[in-house]
Amino acid sequence: ADDMLVLGNNSANDSYTMRCKEAGIKIHPARFPASLPEFFVKMLTDDDDIVVDPFAGSNTAGSVAERLGRRWIAME
Repeated sequence: ADDMLVLGNNSANDSYTMRCKEAGIKIHPARFPASLPEFFVKMLTDDDDIVVDPFAGSNTAGSVAERLGRRWIAME
């Protein structure tokens, strides 16, 4: 079990949450921590590759992809 990814989803002050609160928008109920897609984007893609997320939800994967220099397509 030492080789497993251990990630929490308790980010109450990330930019997504803060912007939703400011705009009075309901926060997506099934979010995952940015470190999860970050792990896979780094492992499976190179700069300027396209990351596709067909179940974008709060677009965490798209946000991570952009921050890491990848292009992205997201849909829900």
